Amino acid sequence: MAIHIFILEYIYPLSTETAFIDSIVFNTIFALFGIPVWYVVAYTKPGKFSVINQVINHVTSLTIIMIIWIMAGNVILRGLISAEEASHYIDASKTWRIMSGLFFYSIMVLIYYVIIYYNDLQERVSREAKLNEIVKQAELDNLRSQINPHFLFNSLNSISSLTITSPEKAQEMIIKLSDFLRYSISQSKENISTLKMELDNIRRYLDIEQVRFGSKLIQQYDIADDCMAKEVPAMLLQPLYENAVKHAVYESTEPIIISTICKMQNNALMLTISNNYDPDALSRKGAGIGLKNIKERLNLIYGGTAFILIKKDETVFTAELVIPQKEI
Repeated sequence: MAIHIFILEYIYPLSTETAFIDSIVFNTIFALFGIPVWYVVAYTKPGKFSVINQVINHVTSLTIIMIIWIMAGNVILRGLISAEEASHYIDASKTWRIMSGLFFYSIMVLIYYVIIYYNDLQERVSREAKLNEIVKQAELDNLRSQINPHFLFNSLNSISSLTITSPEKAQEMIIKLSDFLRYSISQSKENISTLKMELDNIRRYLDIEQVRFGSKLIQQYDIADDCMAKEVPAMLLQPLYENAVKHAVYESTEPIIISTICKMQNNALMLTISNNYDPDALSRKGAGIGLKNIKERLNLIYGGTAFILIKKDETVFTAELVIPQKEI
């Protein structure tokens, strides 16, 4: 409106009062046309119509708006200023009206298209985030479904053997297995658990295997108090202990110590799970599903901020995990 007043005073020798009235009338009327222009833009947004149809729609809309705008503005203006001033410049200012109206319309359309593009972009980002979450959950469920049967098959085979040689131990294993599976099922829809809950379940698993292996399996834990309530992915650690039993306890004739150490460092859970093994024993070749699942789950949940490092020397196998925690 300020630019409008300046141009009228510069091009046409009008008083400031008349230029102000002219600016108020014509700019207010065109501002009201911003509402129908929005619907024109929304109706003809890219993707719904071809470029030619969009141009035709805008040219038609602009023509109708310009006719109504100039006619209504002139009628109102003639009633607010003197007849002498009105007759002096209203007819002569038609070119200025058309140019300013075209400019206003172009600016409105540009702003509206930017708003529509931004809203579409936000909606697309939201849809992609929801889709990624669905895909991520499906992948996690798939990985988890590979872990649970692996342990179940091993346990059932052990129970099958014990039903003949030691029915009492078989019954004990069945009770512990039911507790383990109850926890596993309760966590089937959860991505995150606490370290305490996970370790309690790991102890159930190792207790089951200890019924079978006796003193050959030794458990050691060194867990800092501030670690127990920290978050870890549910059932993430299970394959590491299964590997220790399968590739160390089962193959060795000497006692195998499965050690679990945990501490907090830089707001991250530092877990070290290690076991000794017999280097002369003929180790069973596994499919590597357990370790692969751990890496994929850490990547899905934490991106690149969590990882697992595997070390193997002549007599000790070690898995080191770094699991970041949420900032409090």
